[in-house]
Amino acid sequence: MLRELKTFSALLCFSLCLTVSATAQKNESAVEVASILSTRVEVEDSALTLNAMFELIKETSPQVLYERESVRRALEQSFQQRAALLPQISLAASQTRQQFGRGFAGDDFESPPFNSFGTRVEATQTVFDADKYARYRIAKLEHDIAEMNFDVAVQDILDQAVLLYFTQLRDLNQKKIVESNIERSQQLLTLANDQLAAGAGVRIDVTRAESRVLEDERELWIAKTRVKTSLLQLKALLDLDLDSELRLDDSLINELKQPPSMEEYEAKGTSLIGSRPELASQKKRLDQALLARKAASWQRLPSVELFGDWGHDSDEAFSGDYDEAWLVGVRASVPIFEGFRIGAEKREAAAAARQASYEMRVLERRIESEFRTSLFDMNSRYKEIELAIREIDLGHDEVQQADLRYREGLADNRELIDAQQRLADAERSRLDSSYLYGLSRLAFARAIGAVETVLD
Repeated sequence: MLRELKTFSALLCFSLCLTVSATAQKNESAVEVASILSTRVEVEDSALTLNAMFELIKETSPQVLYERESVRRALEQSFQQRAALLPQISLAASQTRQQFGRGFAGDDFESPPFNSFGTRVEATQTVFDADKYARYRIAKLEHDIAEMNFDVAVQDILDQAVLLYFTQLRDLNQKKIVESNIERSQQLLTLANDQLAAGAGVRIDVTRAESRVLEDERELWIAKTRVKTSLLQLKALLDLDLDSELRLDDSLINELKQPPSMEEYEAKGTSLIGSRPELASQKKRLDQALLARKAASWQRLPSVELFGDWGHDSDEAFSGDYDEAWLVGVRASVPIFEGFRIGAEKREAAAAARQASYEMRVLERRIESEFRTSLFDMNSRYKEIELAIREIDLGHDEVQQADLRYREGLADNRELIDAQQRLADAERSRLDSSYLYGLSRLAFARAIGAVETVLD
């Protein structure tokens, strides 16, 4: 009786421990989820910088948090595969009632029904099983791959955020250019009315000036729409309230640094792009495929397992009449014929390994091409900015000369309107060149696997 009580007590304690552990884990998970949902990095009244945006994304972006949970799942899956290599211990108790119909030799055998009660502590331990070991190794590599894929996903999200950031800055500056055009158009309209009132102008000059004002006002509404659209897209990506205020550093697009020397970066390009998480992930994927190919052959090896149980047997629970019972043993098995399954798995694993190798070669060439293209594009776009600045200077001179000629009655206002248009085009060209230069710097930073260095 005492031993049975001890066995039941152990079983009860073990069950309670499992229940408490599961409850604690559930509560911990609930707290973690609540913490994630309640975490928000408030955007201050000051302009949101790129570095602050990077931190905001890494801490609160649902996309980043989703990818992080994929890493956690891969880790737990590796633990599940590891469990097959660790001891398996369980407690069992059973109460049965049965009756034999015939004797063991086939003769009639009369026996009344009888009860049987047993308690057991059962355990098994894998001694050698190459297949289980390979599954664990493959699961560990899958976790490593998940971590690197997480880095890739974060870089992709940061890339999208910087693109929207630059787009919003371009739209804001485009709106400022249109507002400057409207100011010049208003001045032109005032001058045309003054010239007409003084008898030095004609009505057609006023009409041209009015048409110019209307055209600029139409462009202003288009610019405002673009500003609103890009801002909403950026807020959505940052997981911010769409009605919240968000200001960016609008001077950033005009203060990007000069691009690096092509000769300098081409010389050390291999070391720069070698840190791309995509390359590391594909290398692990190739290692995983090679291991899977080996593991397919390991299935023909024998597996060895220890097993045993210990407990008590009696007629009924708590009867007081019990006897000790135990069992130990070793079990070994080796496949002889499995319907040609192992051979098919070996050929499939070999094909998967070749695929991973080909993907590695394609990825290396693509990344190298992205690096060289972005480096050339950066230097080209920066030259365009310098040319656009010179065009703006010439545009201002042309506007001043055309304005003077119109005031002195040497020409109508068509020259001034055309000069103002060319100045506006030069300002747009400078803005577009700056925007495209920023995108080329982003492409370069993404090519070396470090979007955070876009301003360096």
